[in-house]
Amino acid sequence: QFIFLNPRWLVAAVACILRHDLTREINETRRLFNKEALVGWDSGILRSGDNFYAAHLNCPVITAEDAFMLWQAKKITKKAAERAKEYSNNMSMTPFEFLQRLLIRFRVFVPIDLSIDKALLGGKEYGLSGENPQSEGSLLDASVVRSEESPQFFFLPSLLGPGEPAEAWTYKNSDSWKTTLCHSILFPDGVPPGLMERITATVLSDVYGATQRQVQLDNAGSNNVVSTSSGISKTRESWHVSIAAGGRLHVKEILCWRSAFFFKMGMENVDSMSGEVRESIVEMFCALVDRESHLCVGSDAMGVGMRRLILSGKGQVGEGGRKIWQGGYTLVIKAIGRVMEEYGGLEFEKQGICPECIAKRPVGKASVWDWTLMRSAAKKGDEAIRCQFGHRVQTRLVTGLCCAKKPGTRRASVEASVALTSGESAVPVSELLSGVVVVGLWDGKTEKIIRVGSGFVVDRKRGLVVTASHTLMNIWGDSNSPYGENYYGLRSGKVVIGVIPRERGDFSPDNTTAVFRYFAQIVAKDESIESNGVCHMDACVLQITTKMEQDVGGDGDGCGSQPEILIQNNPAAFKKEKLTQLKVARKECELDEQVRIMGYNQGGEGLIEPGSHVNRCADFAKGYVCMKFHTDVEEGWSKSRRFKPTEEIVVICPTIGGHSGGPCVNQSGEVIGILSRADPTEKQRCYLVPATAWKRLVVKAKNSVVRAF
Repeated sequence: QFIFLNPRWLVAAVACILRHDLTREINETRRLFNKEALVGWDSGILRSGDNFYAAHLNCPVITAEDAFMLWQAKKITKKAAERAKEYSNNMSMTPFEFLQRLLIRFRVFVPIDLSIDKALLGGKEYGLSGENPQSEGSLLDASVVRSEESPQFFFLPSLLGPGEPAEAWTYKNSDSWKTTLCHSILFPDGVPPGLMERITATVLSDVYGATQRQVQLDNAGSNNVVSTSSGISKTRESWHVSIAAGGRLHVKEILCWRSAFFFKMGMENVDSMSGEVRESIVEMFCALVDRESHLCVGSDAMGVGMRRLILSGKGQVGEGGRKIWQGGYTLVIKAIGRVMEEYGGLEFEKQGICPECIAKRPVGKASVWDWTLMRSAAKKGDEAIRCQFGHRVQTRLVTGLCCAKKPGTRRASVEASVALTSGESAVPVSELLSGVVVVGLWDGKTEKIIRVGSGFVVDRKRGLVVTASHTLMNIWGDSNSPYGENYYGLRSGKVVIGVIPRERGDFSPDNTTAVFRYFAQIVAKDESIESNGVCHMDACVLQITTKMEQDVGGDGDGCGSQPEILIQNNPAAFKKEKLTQLKVARKECELDEQVRIMGYNQGGEGLIEPGSHVNRCADFAKGYVCMKFHTDVEEGWSKSRRFKPTEEIVVICPTIGGHSGGPCVNQSGEVIGILSRADPTEKQRCYLVPATAWKRLVVKAKNSVVRAF
């Protein structure tokens, strides 16, 4: 429809876009237009505040409106467009619209919203009049792509930065509640040209489409039906399912290079108990690497000339990695799969990487599984698969599929945990409960117990008790109390200890109910709290200082009125108390080892709210060890993130706050660790501070106690 009489017009139009200072040029041109009112741009068009465009982007992306604006600001292109309008009759499109389609045809623009009539992407036509790019099961909906209300975005492959991003990704984690998933495509005979450009464009298109569907849902307001430009109506419920079963997706960050890209996405989740909306973060990295790259997983098993496309994601490990898969990982995998299906005759192998190998071994030596075998294991109902190094991994974690029920298999559930430990233990719980104590934070000003946890007697001769630090001090970095100060900074604060008496009484009608009998003080805690301003271990050691004249029951309100008898550093006095001491395990626990967590369940986070009562009845929960976590990685911290454990044991065991600090014992009755916290999203997943970590605190406490002769 157009004949270029002057090639300079086309060169100038392309030069407006293909420049490395594109973002700065767009912003300056916007300010110029707003100041001089050269064109009547709508403020809503110039505003790039939607979920996709508001993310931190370093990938070259431009909207159709911004491209038109740059061409309008260039004198030579503006003048040529005005002449074309002046001397043409019955124009079906404007010169700038034609120029946009021309750049798409020659792949200067790669549409990532596919809302134009026709576009060529990787040799295949897409768009309203072309072939629908969606395959079965895709998260991208055609009716949304065709929406006239959606702004048009274009990816500019020519402006991608060269080279491999050496420092953009690490497979290691410093948090026990996180895991790293990794899947790959192995190319034995090389890679077709332009593969990463096509993958990057397809992934950006799908991410943009998913976020735009959510924008339409928000704009629909309270209406339960969403209309599309194609005349199709969908209920809000069905659209929510098509977006993500887990919740609303937010794009946080996008970084692109010629051979890799990085995505950071957030997914809203509603807590089923409190109704609180929380956001889980998933980081994803995709790169095309060779065997010499430090980012190449399983490189030891690759031959010369082979290349590997790796996709890796980090996020919460709970519920079989559900939040990773629903938080964008599934969307990216499907996008890559669609691109690979377009290459007929290309030889490649889909593989999964063992996450335990990634965490514990050099990534080049990580074990790989064939993707077909992984899916087959999930469909057969196998709960776990093992790699060549013996690591046992949940099948649904590495496949994203829920396994079918299979009789006789163990599941990470409350029922399975109980079934696993239904046999008789070597040491029954009844013989151990007397060594488990109630630990309360006493406020001398209000004369009330304001926080409650559990603990156990580790040294009966010196009156030493091990408990969780967070019951007695702020280790999370909350702003409502001073960080790391004993007793949450209370001037009149101290610790009250409740024990199960040997003889029954009014306040202890059975052998599981404790009475408040002692006061104690903190004698050892994590030294890094004061030296580095960050806590690496949720454990501290207490020493009993005084004994109340009379035992106190109820909520402990009568503790402040009791006369106190000094027994600190008095071996003879402690001998008369006949405290029960629990034995600490000398060896590390084993994976799948059956355990029991004992304590005093407060049914919350240990904070005694007005109207609530202190539970003095001991109980226990059964479970098993599913993972051991250790890291030497030191990451930066902020005021909202000052608890960074370096060593933890992960246990599948039903428990609730108030057990915090309670001992976890093996079948021999030996303490392998104390309970720190439960997973916020998977309540039956618990984190222990291992005995190997807090043993040095016990040694320090013993050395600080004055020996009496």
